[in-house]
Amino acid sequence: MRRLAAVFGLTFSLFAGAAFLAAGPASAHPLGNFTVNRYSGLDLAPGRVTVAYVLDMAEIPTYQEMANTDADGDGTASPSERQAWANREAPTILAGLSLEVGGRPVTLRAEADSMVFRAGQAGLPILRFVATYRGTLPSATGSISYRDGNFADRIGWKEITARSEKGISLTGLRVPSVSVSRTLLAYPKDLLASPLDVTGTSFAFQPGSGTGPAARSGRAPEVGGTVTGAPISSGGSFAKLVDWRLTPLILLGSLLLAVGFGAVHALGPGHGKTITAAYLVGAGAKKRQAMVVGLAVSLMHTGSVLALGLVFLVLAKSFPPERIYPWLELVTGLVALGLGTGLLVVRVRARRRGLDPWHPHTHPWDRPAIAGGAVDVLPDVGTAHAHPHVEHEHEGPHGHGSSSTPPVSAPRLLALAVAGGILPSPTAFVVLLGAVRAHRIGYGLSLILAFSVGLATALVFVGLFALRARTAISRRLKTRWLGLLPIGSAALILGFGLFFFTRGLYRVA
Repeated sequence: MRRLAAVFGLTFSLFAGAAFLAAGPASAHPLGNFTVNRYSGLDLAPGRVTVAYVLDMAEIPTYQEMANTDADGDGTASPSERQAWANREAPTILAGLSLEVGGRPVTLRAEADSMVFRAGQAGLPILRFVATYRGTLPSATGSISYRDGNFADRIGWKEITARSEKGISLTGLRVPSVSVSRTLLAYPKDLLASPLDVTGTSFAFQPGSGTGPAARSGRAPEVGGTVTGAPISSGGSFAKLVDWRLTPLILLGSLLLAVGFGAVHALGPGHGKTITAAYLVGAGAKKRQAMVVGLAVSLMHTGSVLALGLVFLVLAKSFPPERIYPWLELVTGLVALGLGTGLLVVRVRARRRGLDPWHPHTHPWDRPAIAGGAVDVLPDVGTAHAHPHVEHEHEGPHGHGSSSTPPVSAPRLLALAVAGGILPSPTAFVVLLGAVRAHRIGYGLSLILAFSVGLATALVFVGLFALRARTAISRRLKTRWLGLLPIGSAALILGFGLFFFTRGLYRVA
Protein backbone atom coordinates (compact mmCIF):
# COMPACT_ATOMS: atom_id res chain seq x y z
CA MET A 1 0.00 0.00 0.00
CA ARG A 2 2.90 2.36 0.66
CA ARG A 3 4.18 1.78 -2.85
CA LEU A 4 0.72 2.39 -4.27
CA ALA A 5 0.45 5.62 -2.29
CA ALA A 6 3.81 6.75 -3.67
CA VAL A 7 2.73 5.95 -7.23
CA PHE A 8 -0.54 7.84 -6.78
CA GLY A 9 1.29 10.83 -5.29
CA LEU A 10 3.67 10.90 -8.24
CA THR A 11 0.70 10.64 -10.64
CA PHE A 12 -1.02 13.58 -8.97
CA SER A 13 2.15 15.68 -9.14
CA LEU A 14 2.79 14.92 -12.80
CA PHE A 15 -0.77 15.61 -13.96
CA ALA A 16 -1.13 18.77 -11.86
CA GLY A 17 2.19 20.09 -13.17
CA ALA A 18 1.18 19.31 -16.76
CA ALA A 19 -2.12 21.11 -16.25
CA PHE A 20 -0.44 24.26 -14.96
CA LEU A 21 2.01 24.24 -17.87
CA ALA A 22 -0.83 23.73 -20.37
CA ALA A 23 -2.93 26.48 -18.83
CA GLY A 24 -0.34 29.24 -18.78
CA PRO A 25 -1.20 32.71 -20.05
CA ALA A 26 0.68 32.13 -23.29
CA SER A 27 -1.62 29.28 -24.27
CA ALA A 28 -4.82 30.51 -22.66
CA HIS A 29 -7.08 28.81 -25.19
CA PRO A 30 -6.54 26.72 -28.33
CA LEU A 31 -9.72 27.88 -30.15
CA GLY A 32 -8.83 30.29 -32.92
CA ASN A 33 -12.45 30.74 -33.98
CA PHE A 34 -13.18 32.57 -30.72
CA THR A 35 -10.22 34.95 -30.66
CA VAL A 36 -10.14 38.74 -30.64
CA ASN A 37 -6.59 39.70 -31.67
CA ARG A 38 -4.99 43.11 -31.15
CA TYR A 39 -1.91 44.91 -32.40
CA SER A 40 -0.51 48.32 -31.44
CA GLY A 41 2.35 49.88 -33.38
CA LEU A 42 3.95 52.90 -31.69
CA ASP A 43 5.89 55.28 -33.95
CA LEU A 44 7.74 58.22 -32.36
CA ALA A 45 8.98 61.26 -34.27
CA PRO A 46 10.21 64.65 -32.98
CA GLY A 47 7.19 66.31 -31.37
CA ARG A 48 4.62 63.54 -32.05
CA VAL A 49 3.63 59.94 -31.35
CA THR A 50 1.46 57.75 -33.59
CA VAL A 51 -0.36 54.57 -32.61
CA ALA A 52 -1.40 52.24 -35.44
CA TYR A 53 -4.09 49.98 -33.97
CA VAL A 54 -5.34 46.78 -35.62
CA LEU A 55 -8.19 44.55 -34.49
CA ASP A 56 -8.60 41.08 -36.00
CA MET A 57 -11.80 39.33 -34.91
CA ALA A 58 -12.24 35.64 -35.68
CA GLU A 59 -15.47 34.04 -36.87
CA ILE A 60 -17.43 33.91 -33.59
CA PRO A 61 -16.87 37.49 -32.35
CA THR A 62 -17.40 38.74 -35.92
CA TYR A 63 -20.73 36.89 -35.99
CA GLN A 64 -21.65 38.67 -32.78
CA GLU A 65 -20.83 42.06 -34.35
CA MET A 66 -22.86 41.47 -37.52
CA ALA A 67 -26.04 42.88 -35.98
CA ASN A 68 -24.18 46.10 -35.14
CA THR A 69 -22.62 46.28 -38.60
CA ASP A 70 -25.63 45.51 -40.79
CA ALA A 71 -27.74 48.55 -39.84
CA ASP A 72 -30.56 47.97 -42.33
CA GLY A 73 -30.80 44.24 -41.59
CA ASP A 74 -30.54 43.09 -45.20
CA GLY A 75 -27.91 40.46 -44.35
CA THR A 76 -25.04 42.35 -46.00
CA ALA A 77 -22.80 45.07 -44.59
CA SER A 78 -22.35 47.69 -47.30
CA PRO A 79 -19.17 49.85 -47.50
CA SER A 80 -21.01 52.75 -45.89
CA GLU A 81 -22.25 50.52 -43.05
CA ARG A 82 -18.75 49.16 -42.47
CA GLN A 83 -17.32 52.67 -42.35
CA ALA A 84 -20.06 53.79 -39.96
CA TRP A 85 -19.17 50.87 -37.69
CA ALA A 86 -15.47 51.82 -37.82
CA ASN A 87 -16.30 55.45 -36.99
CA ARG A 88 -18.23 54.29 -33.93
CA GLU A 89 -15.59 51.76 -32.87
CA ALA A 90 -12.59 54.10 -33.10
CA PRO A 91 -13.53 56.23 -30.04
CA THR A 92 -14.39 53.08 -28.08
CA ILE A 93 -10.97 51.61 -28.79
CA LEU A 94 -9.30 54.91 -27.94
CA ALA A 95 -10.99 54.93 -24.52
CA GLY A 96 -9.23 51.66 -23.72
CA LEU A 97 -5.75 52.96 -24.58
CA SER A 98 -3.40 54.62 -22.10
CA LEU A 99 -0.33 56.60 -23.19
CA GLU A 100 1.79 58.54 -20.67
CA VAL A 101 5.01 60.53 -20.97
CA GLY A 102 6.81 61.14 -17.70
CA GLY A 103 3.75 59.89 -15.83
CA ARG A 104 1.42 62.41 -17.47
CA PRO A 105 -1.32 61.34 -19.92
CA VAL A 106 -0.90 62.20 -23.59
CA THR A 107 -4.10 63.06 -25.42
CA LEU A 108 -4.59 60.94 -28.53
CA ARG A 109 -7.04 61.69 -31.32
CA ALA A 110 -8.34 59.44 -34.10
CA GLU A 111 -7.09 60.47 -37.54
CA ALA A 112 -8.29 57.55 -39.68
CA ASP A 113 -10.22 54.33 -39.33
CA SER A 114 -11.59 51.58 -41.56
CA MET A 115 -13.06 48.08 -41.42
CA VAL A 116 -13.16 45.22 -43.89
CA PHE A 117 -14.37 41.61 -43.86
CA ARG A 118 -12.11 38.75 -44.88
CA ALA A 119 -13.01 35.14 -45.59
CA GLY A 120 -13.13 32.82 -42.59
CA GLN A 121 -14.21 29.22 -41.99
CA ALA A 122 -17.59 27.76 -42.98
CA GLY A 123 -18.43 30.81 -45.11
CA LEU A 124 -18.28 33.09 -42.07
CA PRO A 125 -16.35 36.38 -42.35
CA ILE A 126 -13.60 37.63 -40.05
CA LEU A 127 -13.39 41.33 -39.23
CA ARG A 128 -10.32 43.55 -39.56
CA PHE A 129 -10.39 47.04 -38.10
CA VAL A 130 -7.54 49.54 -38.55
CA ALA A 131 -7.25 52.94 -36.89
CA THR A 132 -4.57 55.60 -36.54
CA TYR A 133 -4.27 57.70 -33.38
CA ARG A 134 -1.89 60.62 -32.89
CA GLY A 135 -0.70 62.76 -30.00
CA THR A 136 1.92 65.37 -29.17
CA LEU A 137 5.15 64.57 -27.35
CA PRO A 138 5.56 67.24 -24.66
CA SER A 139 9.35 67.05 -24.67
CA ALA A 140 12.30 65.79 -26.66
CA THR A 141 13.46 63.54 -23.84
CA GLY A 142 11.52 61.43 -21.41
CA SER A 143 9.96 58.06 -20.58
CA ILE A 144 6.87 56.68 -22.22
CA SER A 145 4.37 54.10 -20.98
CA TYR A 146 1.67 52.50 -23.12
CA ARG A 147 -1.09 50.02 -22.27
CA ASP A 148 -3.94 48.46 -24.26
CA GLY A 149 -6.89 47.58 -22.03
CA ASN A 150 -9.35 46.68 -24.80
CA PHE A 151 -11.08 43.28 -24.86
CA ALA A 152 -9.33 42.23 -21.67
CA ASP A 153 -11.84 39.41 -21.20
CA ARG A 154 -11.34 37.93 -24.68
CA ILE A 155 -8.67 35.44 -25.69
CA GLY A 156 -6.34 36.08 -28.61
CA TRP A 157 -3.03 37.35 -29.94
CA LYS A 158 -1.80 40.56 -28.26
CA GLU A 159 1.17 42.33 -29.82
CA ILE A 160 2.92 45.68 -29.44
CA THR A 161 5.82 47.14 -31.43
CA ALA A 162 7.70 50.44 -31.08
CA ARG A 163 9.97 52.31 -33.52
CA SER A 164 11.16 55.83 -34.12
CA GLU A 165 11.82 58.17 -37.02
CA LYS A 166 14.99 60.12 -37.70
CA GLY A 167 15.67 62.64 -34.95
CA ILE A 168 14.64 60.45 -32.03
CA SER A 169 15.99 57.23 -30.57
CA LEU A 170 14.57 54.70 -28.12
CA THR A 171 16.30 53.07 -25.15
CA GLY A 172 15.21 50.34 -22.77
CA LEU A 173 12.92 48.90 -25.42
CA ARG A 174 11.45 45.49 -24.55
CA VAL A 175 9.25 45.02 -27.63
CA PRO A 176 10.35 44.56 -31.27
CA SER A 177 10.35 47.36 -33.82
CA VAL A 178 8.57 45.27 -36.50
CA SER A 179 5.46 43.10 -36.14
CA VAL A 180 6.19 39.36 -36.31
CA SER A 181 2.57 38.80 -37.40
CA ARG A 182 2.74 41.49 -40.11
CA THR A 183 0.07 43.43 -38.23
CA LEU A 184 -2.16 40.38 -37.75
CA LEU A 185 -2.09 39.34 -41.39
CA ALA A 186 0.27 36.35 -41.17
CA TYR A 187 0.83 34.64 -37.83
CA PRO A 188 4.11 32.74 -37.30
CA LYS A 189 3.49 29.01 -37.13
CA ASP A 190 6.13 28.48 -34.46
CA LEU A 191 4.29 30.88 -32.12
CA LEU A 192 0.75 29.54 -32.56
CA ALA A 193 1.10 27.17 -29.62
CA SER A 194 2.11 30.12 -27.42
CA PRO A 195 0.59 33.28 -28.94
CA LEU A 196 1.93 36.66 -27.91
CA ASP A 197 0.32 38.16 -24.83
CA VAL A 198 1.78 41.67 -24.67
CA THR A 199 -0.63 44.40 -23.52
CA GLY A 200 1.77 47.09 -22.34
CA THR A 201 5.30 48.46 -22.69
CA SER A 202 7.53 51.25 -21.43
CA PHE A 203 10.79 52.76 -22.63
CA ALA A 204 12.75 56.02 -22.82
CA PHE A 205 13.29 58.35 -25.79
CA GLN A 206 15.80 61.05 -26.60
CA PRO A 207 17.21 62.83 -29.66
CA GLY A 208 18.94 60.39 -31.98
CA SER A 209 19.07 58.70 -35.36
CA GLY A 210 15.95 56.54 -35.19
CA THR A 211 15.53 52.79 -35.29
CA GLY A 212 17.21 52.42 -38.67
CA PRO A 213 16.25 51.76 -42.30
CA ALA A 214 15.61 48.02 -41.80
CA ALA A 215 12.75 48.72 -39.45
CA ARG A 216 11.39 51.55 -41.56
CA SER A 217 11.19 49.22 -44.55
CA GLY A 218 8.38 47.37 -42.80
CA ARG A 219 9.85 43.93 -43.48
CA ALA A 220 9.18 41.42 -40.75
CA PRO A 221 12.07 39.37 -39.38
CA GLU A 222 12.46 35.78 -40.50
CA VAL A 223 10.31 33.67 -38.16
CA GLY A 224 9.60 30.61 -40.28
CA GLY A 225 6.28 29.76 -41.91
CA THR A 226 3.14 31.78 -41.34
CA VAL A 227 -0.60 31.21 -41.50
CA THR A 228 -3.26 33.74 -42.37
CA GLY A 229 -6.59 34.27 -40.64
CA ALA A 230 -7.28 33.69 -36.97
CA PRO A 231 -4.45 31.92 -35.10
CA ILE A 232 -4.66 28.36 -33.85
CA SER A 233 -7.73 27.64 -35.93
CA SER A 234 -8.28 24.07 -37.07
CA GLY A 235 -10.74 21.95 -38.99
CA GLY A 236 -10.78 24.23 -42.04
CA SER A 237 -11.39 21.36 -44.46
CA PHE A 238 -14.49 20.24 -42.57
CA ALA A 239 -15.78 23.81 -42.33
CA LYS A 240 -15.44 24.31 -46.09
CA LEU A 241 -18.09 21.67 -46.72
CA VAL A 242 -20.76 24.21 -45.72
CA ASP A 243 -20.09 26.21 -48.92
CA TRP A 244 -20.31 23.31 -51.35
CA ARG A 245 -22.92 23.53 -54.08
CA LEU A 246 -25.04 20.44 -53.56
CA THR A 247 -26.03 17.70 -55.95
CA PRO A 248 -27.03 14.20 -54.77
CA LEU A 249 -23.52 12.91 -55.49
CA ILE A 250 -21.81 15.86 -53.79
CA LEU A 251 -24.12 15.55 -50.79
CA LEU A 252 -23.15 11.90 -50.38
CA GLY A 253 -19.47 12.75 -50.78
CA SER A 254 -19.63 15.59 -48.26
CA LEU A 255 -21.30 13.38 -45.67
CA LEU A 256 -18.65 10.68 -46.15
CA LEU A 257 -15.95 13.32 -45.76
CA ALA A 258 -17.65 14.59 -42.61
CA VAL A 259 -17.52 11.05 -41.21
CA GLY A 260 -13.80 10.95 -41.97
CA PHE A 261 -13.21 14.37 -40.41
CA GLY A 262 -15.06 13.23 -37.29
CA ALA A 263 -12.85 10.16 -37.00
CA VAL A 264 -9.67 12.20 -37.42
CA HIS A 265 -11.00 14.74 -34.91
CA ALA A 266 -11.63 11.99 -32.35
CA LEU A 267 -8.03 10.81 -32.66
CA GLY A 268 -6.70 14.29 -31.85
CA PRO A 269 -6.00 15.56 -28.31
CA GLY A 270 -8.86 15.24 -25.87
CA HIS A 271 -12.28 13.64 -26.48
CA GLY A 272 -11.91 11.22 -23.58
CA LYS A 273 -9.95 8.57 -25.45
CA THR A 274 -7.58 7.98 -22.57
CA ILE A 275 -10.31 7.98 -19.94
CA THR A 276 -12.50 5.65 -22.03
CA ALA A 277 -9.66 3.25 -22.78
CA ALA A 278 -8.49 3.23 -19.16
CA TYR A 279 -11.99 2.45 -17.92
CA LEU A 280 -12.55 -0.38 -20.41
CA VAL A 281 -9.18 -1.95 -19.58
CA GLY A 282 -9.66 -1.72 -15.84
CA ALA A 283 -13.28 -2.85 -15.86
CA GLY A 284 -12.60 -6.06 -17.76
CA ALA A 285 -15.12 -4.93 -20.35
CA LYS A 286 -16.06 -6.66 -23.58
CA LYS A 287 -16.73 -5.45 -27.12
CA ARG A 288 -20.37 -4.61 -26.55
CA GLN A 289 -19.47 -2.32 -23.66
CA ALA A 290 -16.80 -0.59 -25.75
CA MET A 291 -19.42 0.19 -28.40
CA VAL A 292 -21.88 1.53 -25.81
CA VAL A 293 -19.28 3.79 -24.20
CA GLY A 294 -18.04 5.13 -27.55
CA LEU A 295 -21.59 5.88 -28.65
CA ALA A 296 -22.39 7.62 -25.35
CA VAL A 297 -19.34 9.89 -25.58
CA SER A 298 -20.19 10.77 -29.19
CA LEU A 299 -23.83 11.58 -28.33
CA MET A 300 -22.71 13.83 -25.46
CA HIS A 301 -20.24 15.57 -27.79
CA THR A 302 -22.93 16.20 -30.40
CA GLY A 303 -25.44 17.35 -27.81
CA SER A 304 -22.94 19.82 -26.37
CA VAL A 305 -22.37 21.35 -29.82
CA LEU A 306 -26.09 21.74 -30.48
CA ALA A 307 -26.78 23.11 -26.98
CA LEU A 308 -23.96 25.67 -27.24
CA GLY A 309 -25.15 26.68 -30.71
CA LEU A 310 -28.73 27.13 -29.53
CA VAL A 311 -27.72 29.26 -26.55
CA PHE A 312 -25.37 31.32 -28.71
CA LEU A 313 -27.97 32.00 -31.39
CA VAL A 314 -30.45 33.17 -28.77
CA LEU A 315 -27.93 35.27 -26.81
CA ALA A 316 -25.45 36.13 -29.57
CA LYS A 317 -24.85 39.73 -28.48
CA SER A 318 -24.25 39.05 -24.80
CA PHE A 319 -22.88 35.51 -24.70
CA PRO A 320 -19.16 35.01 -25.38
CA PRO A 321 -19.10 31.20 -25.84
CA GLU A 322 -15.36 30.85 -25.16
CA ARG A 323 -16.03 31.69 -21.50
CA ILE A 324 -17.98 28.49 -21.03
CA TYR A 325 -15.08 26.22 -22.03
CA PRO A 326 -13.10 26.64 -18.77
CA TRP A 327 -16.24 25.81 -16.79
CA LEU A 328 -16.84 22.73 -18.93
CA GLU A 329 -13.24 21.70 -18.27
CA LEU A 330 -13.95 22.04 -14.57
CA VAL A 331 -16.99 19.80 -14.95
CA THR A 332 -14.94 17.29 -16.95
CA GLY A 333 -12.28 17.27 -14.26
CA LEU A 334 -14.73 16.90 -11.39
CA VAL A 335 -16.58 14.04 -13.07
CA ALA A 336 -13.35 12.23 -13.93
CA LEU A 337 -12.06 12.78 -10.38
CA GLY A 338 -15.25 11.28 -8.96
CA LEU A 339 -15.20 8.35 -11.37
CA GLY A 340 -11.51 7.65 -10.82
CA THR A 341 -11.77 7.93 -7.04
CA GLY A 342 -14.75 5.58 -6.89
CA LEU A 343 -13.08 3.00 -9.11
CA LEU A 344 -9.83 3.27 -7.18
CA VAL A 345 -11.48 2.70 -3.81
CA VAL A 346 -13.48 -0.29 -5.06
CA ARG A 347 -10.52 -1.92 -6.80
CA VAL A 348 -8.04 -1.38 -3.96
CA ARG A 349 -10.52 -2.90 -1.50
CA ALA A 350 -11.11 -5.81 -3.87
CA ARG A 351 -7.41 -6.49 -4.14
CA ARG A 352 -6.93 -6.36 -0.37
CA ARG A 353 -9.77 -8.87 0.05
CA GLY A 354 -8.38 -11.16 -2.63
CA LEU A 355 -11.33 -10.71 -4.99
CA ASP A 356 -11.25 -10.79 -8.78
CA PRO A 357 -9.75 -7.38 -9.72
CA TRP A 358 -11.65 -7.31 -13.01
CA HIS A 359 -15.04 -7.95 -11.40
CA PRO A 360 -14.75 -6.87 -7.73
CA HIS A 361 -18.16 -8.08 -6.66
CA THR A 362 -19.45 -11.12 -4.81
CA HIS A 363 -21.55 -13.85 -6.43
CA PRO A 364 -23.97 -16.12 -4.55
CA TRP A 365 -21.80 -19.07 -5.52
CA ASP A 366 -18.48 -17.52 -4.36
CA ARG A 367 -17.31 -20.30 -2.03
CA PRO A 368 -13.98 -22.05 -1.49
CA ALA A 369 -15.48 -25.12 -3.14
CA ILE A 370 -18.75 -26.32 -4.58
CA ALA A 371 -19.60 -29.90 -3.99
CA GLY A 372 -20.49 -31.77 -7.11
CA GLY A 373 -19.96 -28.83 -9.40
CA ALA A 374 -17.27 -27.60 -11.71
CA VAL A 375 -14.85 -25.32 -9.90
CA ASP A 376 -12.56 -22.78 -11.53
CA VAL A 377 -9.69 -21.37 -9.49
CA LEU A 378 -8.49 -17.96 -10.71
CA PRO A 379 -4.73 -17.87 -10.24
CA ASP A 380 -4.44 -14.10 -10.84
CA VAL A 381 -6.10 -12.99 -7.60
CA GLY A 382 -4.43 -15.26 -5.11
CA THR A 383 -7.65 -16.84 -3.78
CA ALA A 384 -10.22 -19.32 -5.02
CA HIS A 385 -12.97 -17.55 -6.94
CA ALA A 386 -15.24 -20.46 -7.68
CA HIS A 387 -18.03 -20.33 -10.17
CA PRO A 388 -19.79 -22.75 -12.50
CA HIS A 389 -18.65 -22.38 -16.09
CA VAL A 390 -22.12 -22.72 -17.51
CA GLU A 391 -23.91 -20.29 -15.24
CA HIS A 392 -21.42 -17.44 -15.18
CA GLU A 393 -18.32 -16.91 -17.28
CA HIS A 394 -16.09 -13.88 -17.71
CA GLU A 395 -14.20 -12.62 -20.68
CA GLY A 396 -10.78 -11.07 -20.30
CA PRO A 397 -7.51 -12.08 -18.77
CA HIS A 398 -9.00 -15.29 -17.43
CA GLY A 399 -9.12 -16.61 -20.94
CA HIS A 400 -12.82 -17.58 -20.84
CA GLY A 401 -15.56 -16.86 -23.25
CA SER A 402 -18.59 -14.90 -22.14
CA SER A 403 -22.22 -15.76 -22.30
CA SER A 404 -23.35 -12.73 -20.32
CA THR A 405 -21.60 -9.56 -19.20
CA PRO A 406 -23.30 -6.95 -17.04
CA PRO A 407 -23.70 -3.62 -18.86
CA VAL A 408 -21.97 -0.45 -17.78
CA SER A 409 -24.03 1.04 -14.98
CA ALA A 410 -26.01 4.15 -15.86
CA PRO A 411 -24.10 6.46 -13.46
CA ARG A 412 -20.72 5.33 -14.80
CA LEU A 413 -21.90 5.53 -18.40
CA LEU A 414 -23.09 9.09 -17.78
CA ALA A 415 -19.79 9.95 -16.08
CA LEU A 416 -17.80 8.58 -19.02
CA ALA A 417 -19.98 10.47 -21.51
CA VAL A 418 -19.57 13.76 -19.62
CA ALA A 419 -15.85 13.33 -19.03
CA GLY A 420 -15.19 12.38 -22.64
CA GLY A 421 -17.69 14.43 -24.63
CA ILE A 422 -19.01 17.50 -22.83
CA LEU A 423 -16.40 19.79 -24.40
CA PRO A 424 -17.95 20.75 -27.78
CA SER A 425 -15.86 20.83 -30.94
CA PRO A 426 -15.25 24.45 -31.98
CA THR A 427 -15.10 23.41 -35.63
CA ALA A 428 -18.51 21.72 -35.47
CA PHE A 429 -19.82 24.83 -33.69
CA VAL A 430 -18.54 27.06 -36.51
CA VAL A 431 -20.06 24.71 -39.11
CA LEU A 432 -23.42 25.04 -37.35
CA LEU A 433 -23.23 28.85 -37.37
CA GLY A 434 -22.09 28.89 -40.99
CA ALA A 435 -25.04 26.73 -41.99
CA VAL A 436 -27.45 29.00 -40.11
CA ARG A 437 -26.04 32.10 -41.79
CA ALA A 438 -26.23 30.43 -45.23
CA HIS A 439 -29.82 29.27 -44.55
CA ARG A 440 -28.72 25.63 -44.90
CA ILE A 441 -29.63 24.43 -41.45
CA GLY A 442 -30.67 20.94 -42.57
CA TYR A 443 -27.41 20.42 -44.43
CA GLY A 444 -25.40 21.76 -41.48
CA LEU A 445 -27.12 19.40 -39.04
CA SER A 446 -26.49 16.50 -41.44
CA LEU A 447 -22.79 17.36 -41.53
CA ILE A 448 -22.62 17.48 -37.73
CA LEU A 449 -24.48 14.15 -37.48
CA ALA A 450 -22.07 12.55 -39.96
CA PHE A 451 -19.17 14.11 -38.06
CA SER A 452 -20.50 12.49 -34.89
CA VAL A 453 -20.79 9.10 -36.61
CA GLY A 454 -17.11 9.31 -37.48
CA LEU A 455 -16.31 10.41 -33.95
CA ALA A 456 -18.23 7.47 -32.46
CA THR A 457 -16.65 4.99 -34.88
CA ALA A 458 -13.15 6.14 -33.97
CA LEU A 459 -13.90 5.98 -30.24
CA VAL A 460 -15.30 2.46 -30.59
CA PHE A 461 -12.15 1.35 -32.41
CA VAL A 462 -10.03 2.95 -29.69
CA GLY A 463 -12.01 0.97 -27.12
CA LEU A 464 -11.65 -2.29 -29.05
CA PHE A 465 -7.93 -1.68 -29.46
CA ALA A 466 -7.67 -1.10 -25.71
CA LEU A 467 -9.43 -4.43 -25.06
CA ARG A 468 -7.08 -6.30 -27.37
CA ALA A 469 -4.11 -4.59 -25.73
CA ARG A 470 -5.46 -5.60 -22.32
CA THR A 471 -5.72 -9.24 -23.42
CA ALA A 472 -2.20 -9.20 -24.87
CA ILE A 473 -0.76 -7.61 -21.74
CA SER A 474 -2.60 -9.96 -19.38
CA ARG A 475 -1.02 -12.97 -21.09
CA ARG A 476 2.47 -11.64 -20.43
CA LEU A 477 2.15 -10.11 -16.98
CA LYS A 478 2.91 -12.10 -13.88
CA THR A 479 0.00 -12.77 -11.57
CA ARG A 480 0.88 -10.16 -8.94
CA TRP A 481 1.37 -7.42 -11.56
CA LEU A 482 -1.81 -8.34 -13.42
CA GLY A 483 -3.83 -7.56 -10.31
CA LEU A 484 -2.47 -4.00 -10.33
CA LEU A 485 -3.69 -3.25 -13.85
CA PRO A 486 -7.30 -2.34 -12.86
CA ILE A 487 -5.92 -0.18 -10.03
CA GLY A 488 -3.53 1.53 -12.42
CA SER A 489 -6.34 2.29 -14.87
CA ALA A 490 -8.38 3.90 -12.07
CA ALA A 491 -5.35 5.96 -11.05
CA LEU A 492 -4.96 7.09 -14.67
CA ILE A 493 -8.59 8.29 -14.80
CA LEU A 494 -8.03 10.07 -11.49
CA GLY A 495 -4.90 11.72 -12.87
CA PHE A 496 -6.65 13.01 -15.98
CA GLY A 497 -9.47 14.31 -13.81
CA LEU A 498 -6.93 16.26 -11.80
CA PHE A 499 -5.38 17.58 -15.01
CA PHE A 500 -8.65 18.91 -16.43
CA PHE A 501 -9.82 20.25 -13.08
CA THR A 502 -6.55 22.12 -12.47
CA ARG A 503 -6.46 23.57 -15.97
CA GLY A 504 -10.11 24.59 -15.85
CA LEU A 505 -9.66 26.16 -12.42
CA TYR A 506 -6.67 28.14 -13.67
CA ARG A 507 -8.55 29.45 -16.69
CA VAL A 508 -11.67 30.34 -14.74
CA ALA A 509 -9.58 32.26 -12.22
